Amino acid sequence: MGLIALYLSESLAVRQLCACLKAAGHRCFLVFFKEFRWELFRPVTPREEALLFGLLRELDPDLVGLSLTSSLVADLAYKLADNIRRHTRAKVILGGAHSSVLPEEALEHADFVCRGEGEEAIVELADAIACGRSTDSIPNLWTKPNEGGRRNEVRPLVEDLDSLPFASFAEPDTYRIEDDRLDRGDPATLIPIYHTTASRMACPFNCTFCGSPWLRRVLYAGKGQPRRYRSVDHILSEIRQARLRHPGMHFVQFWDEVFAVRAPEGWLDEFCARFLREIGLPFGIWSHPGLLTEAMIEQLKRAGLRKVVMGVESGSQQVRREVLNRGETDAAVIRSAEILRRHGIEVGYDFIVDIPWLSEENCRGTFKLVMQLPQPFEIGIHSLSFLPGTEITTRALAEGKIRPEQVSRADQPLIERFESHLWKSGLSARDRASAFWHSLIYLAAMPFVPKRLLWQVYRLGALFKLFPQPLVVAAEAARTWKDTGRFKLWQALNAASPGLAGFFARHPSLGRATNRAVRATLRLGMSVCGGLHQSSRR
Repeated sequence: MGLIALYLSESLAVRQLCACLKAAGHRCFLVFFKEFRWELFRPVTPREEALLFGLLRELDPDLVGLSLTSSLVADLAYKLADNIRRHTRAKVILGGAHSSVLPEEALEHADFVCRGEGEEAIVELADAIACGRSTDSIPNLWTKPNEGGRRNEVRPLVEDLDSLPFASFAEPDTYRIEDDRLDRGDPATLIPIYHTTASRMACPFNCTFCGSPWLRRVLYAGKGQPRRYRSVDHILSEIRQARLRHPGMHFVQFWDEVFAVRAPEGWLDEFCARFLREIGLPFGIWSHPGLLTEAMIEQLKRAGLRKVVMGVESGSQQVRREVLNRGETDAAVIRSAEILRRHGIEVGYDFIVDIPWLSEENCRGTFKLVMQLPQPFEIGIHSLSFLPGTEITTRALAEGKIRPEQVSRADQPLIERFESHLWKSGLSARDRASAFWHSLIYLAAMPFVPKRLLWQVYRLGALFKLFPQPLVVAAEAARTWKDTGRFKLWQALNAASPGLAGFFARHPSLGRATNRAVRATLRLGMSVCGGLHQSSRR
């Protein structure tokens, strides 16, 4: 069997399925098809598609599985599934969150659809195909109407996560397709970060934009306790094995939605004591501003915690409460930020900037909150994805905020979906206010940009909403300066005015002179504003 992950080399779910198939005695290979690059989207090329189909014909699997994520790659997965069925002899199974919510849609492009967690279902399917048995009655699976049309119930959740094998990592039968190349080897070994998880469905919150509440309350209602934890021993054993296969590993990233939330009694104490002693690597987690405490961070830092990412989502308490079903106050967010600053923890905050209710209040509140957060920090500026099955999607459809074809942004080209988290994606004549807010919020997160200057820009918002190009250029320039330590005018200018950037490219002498002038002006402006800021503080 072959499993394909799209734009996600971490893909813990696909790696887990591969491990289960191998443990059951099946041959299974992994293909990581394309990589998500935060600032540079690269669409699939004809050459890369040809490499994938050539590999599948060479390896000749009976069954090929693809995992779908709604907001980015569902249509790409459907296209690949159609072509796999057309050009190879393999049966196709689709799984993942999108297929679980919309199995009828997924079944139009596949022979089987797996709803929910698939470790047991995919092994039973592979067994049935290998032995020529019927596949009709396998729990979790739906089959095509012209092949029996079975819609089987999901089975109870796996209670003991320790009963599952470690996720596949650094196995020889792993392939990567990227940059018009097919390489053998696990792309996860190309970076020093190891990705894993300590729990499943442990997040206790019911954010309106998240798909997890639907899984807990609808798909798995009455099917067992959704919140499950692996034992500390199981987690540490997995990491030790991974280090043997990848000696260059220097960091562990836990993908739990909220790390250690409502963990079994004594679990966190055991984890912190043993992780420091037996692993001794720095690690990162995701957390929630309503749950983070001083004692918890002190304990985790002693164990090696280096970075925390928190989803604040909106800087407006009203938006968080009335739209996102988030109850934490601004004071709670700032308190959590201060705790992390005091303990020297690297921190990142995620915000959604295009919420179609109270949109101006959302952006204004987010800017003001970001300006209050203690520096330094990373910021993630995201576009709202209307995922199928979520409360916010149901509300948006009912109130006419979106059309059905906008669910999962299916009406947008793939490149626009990938770049929707960038401020420059909003730079259009019909959405200049979005470009203004995206850029201003991003600049507010840069420690080297004077706050006084940003407040002045904020007060001139009416003007910059009409002409946001200078602010977009400034935001892009700040990003490249932060990432590279260099000022790259052409890259920044191209975000706002590709035509003007092309003109300077054709006239390099004029371009160099302009670059020097802009750089000197920016430094002077920052110096003056910084001096004024210091004077005002005195």
